[in-house]
Amino acid sequence: MASTLKDIADLAGVSVSTASIVMRGNGSKRKISDATQQKVLAAAKSLNYTPDMRAKALRSGFSGTAVVTLFWATDIRLQMLSRFIQGLQAAPDGSRCEIMIKTYENDHLREALTDGTLRGCNGIIICNPSGSDMDYLEQNNFPVPIVLYNRYSKKYSAVHMDDRIIGQYPAFVFAKHGRKYPAILKAPSTFGGMNVRTSIFEEQAVSSGMYSPVIIDVENSMDGGYQGIDLLLSHVTECDCLFCTSDYIALGALKALHRHQVAVPKQLEIISVGNAYPDLSRYSIPSLSVMSLPMEEMAAACLMILCQHITSFDTAVISQQLEVRYIARESCGE
Repeated sequence: MASTLKDIADLAGVSVSTASIVMRGNGSKRKISDATQQKVLAAAKSLNYTPDMRAKALRSGFSGTAVVTLFWATDIRLQMLSRFIQGLQAAPDGSRCEIMIKTYENDHLREALTDGTLRGCNGIIICNPSGSDMDYLEQNNFPVPIVLYNRYSKKYSAVHMDDRIIGQYPAFVFAKHGRKYPAILKAPSTFGGMNVRTSIFEEQAVSSGMYSPVIIDVENSMDGGYQGIDLLLSHVTECDCLFCTSDYIALGALKALHRHQVAVPKQLEIISVGNAYPDLSRYSIPSLSVMSLPMEEMAAACLMILCQHITSFDTAVISQQLEVRYIARESCGE
């Protein structure tokens, strides 16, 4: 795999920022000693470092288009891709970028992140990597800047949200409404944040005087939510509030509750994680209350950070957290 600025910095014993300044020819201007500059240049030579010429042109003021490759996992979240693309298009730098989309299977990112892909772009945004995908990223260096969507990393820049709030606030609302018997319809965990959401919901529910929630594992789909309600109602006699880890699960649950003649929200309140296209939850019957994920804003933030890395030659890690909002609708009030 091609050498990177971090490889040069590690070999020369300097920071990535210092290596970047020297490789751009600004060492003397920035008062970096001749000895340090020579160490950086010698490290670059020994590693056969070759900068991406398109990125170099962009950094020097060329008005061309940056090529950005967007990696997106091919599971139920593929249906969320349109929201992310809308956010990219709305970003201030969106018009200066050509977006290439590359899908991959969870746990197989290494097979998709090929040398050809790396050579063919100026920067990469990676969405929805699994735990093993993250391990792969953390253990390797790449010749182009990478920004992660909704993940945490000390090595790569990332845009994320507070998974604790996503789980905590629904339990707080249910308790405020006097609910006592919570349940969770939970999709298989694809990253640690999903487990944080459900565990914090359980913790907040119990600390608020509610019973420990019944947890039903379901597929992350409408059919999963539909079947999950059948399973839930066959195992419990009392359930007055439900937290769903995706809108798709919640929409299926609404259909099943209607079939079982369970009135929402009178008998059972519902709050879901609002990760689907907003109109699905806004126009369901009843409309769904959601923890609204700022997906479009996060996409724009990912692109702005990536363009900053591309044009400045500075890969210092940037971590940005965006706010999650509760939107009260018919399935559960304020």
